[in-house]
Amino acid sequence: MKILEYVDEHYRLLGESTSEGDFIFKLFCLDPSHVLRETTKTFRSGVFFSATLSPFAYYKEMLGGTKEDYILQLPSPYDSSQIDVMITPLSTRYKSREKTVGELTKRLNDQVDHHEGNHLFFFPSYHYMEMVYREFKDYSSVNAVMQERGMDEERREDFLAQFEEGGRLVGFAVLGGIFSEGVDLRGDRLNGVAVVGIGLAPRSFEKELIKDYFNQKGRNGYDYAYVYPGMNKVLQAGGRLIRSEEDHGSIQLVDDRFLSRKYLQLLPDDWGNYRILK
Repeated sequence: MKILEYVDEHYRLLGESTSEGDFIFKLFCLDPSHVLRETTKTFRSGVFFSATLSPFAYYKEMLGGTKEDYILQLPSPYDSSQIDVMITPLSTRYKSREKTVGELTKRLNDQVDHHEGNHLFFFPSYHYMEMVYREFKDYSSVNAVMQERGMDEERREDFLAQFEEGGRLVGFAVLGGIFSEGVDLRGDRLNGVAVVGIGLAPRSFEKELIKDYFNQKGRNGYDYAYVYPGMNKVLQAGGRLIRSEEDHGSIQLVDDRFLSRKYLQLLPDDWGNYRILK
């Protein structure tokens, strides 16, 4: 009821009948900038900060910023030599996944073979993760564990507790899920990360509403609805690796689209010394 007071042209009102006979009414925010601007206009100043505010122009607009507001980009406290960034130009598009699952499994196993320690592999969906996990279990002798759907707090803690210093374990997890944000596995508890895909959400009714809304505002609606939120998931997942000045490890980005200009310019500066795995 409180949010209803803010509903204007930045929202869409969605209704859905469920199979159980219920009716769901949703206040769907397409653009949060107006609400945030109204909320913060009484403040003398505000600071919005994150390690994954890329691209800046997009986040400045979405957070309600104005032309007078400052943007400050600080250098990473970590040295680029701490990270071995690899890009594997393999198609992970939905139509290619069955064809490339064998090659993908081999590339992930190669990462484990060439970089000792524990690894986390992130996938854009549960279905894709489960398919590659089954293939990996048949192909590799390395112990592997997989994120379960609907894990409670205890099961999450059990999953993370398996990543012990000096271990050799591979965890399979979902991009944008509970293990790709806010997880802090320091030192030798995590030595490598692989991100499979560019994080694009499947096309949906709500995403298409966002795309059409920003297209009408003269923006690139597809980037606003899909590309920028998807790459934010990639950066969040990659950020699990280096958590202190003493950490070292490898990041493998698996998708041929990572080598296109659109996606390369969204990668952090300290990932710039990447090498391409043929």
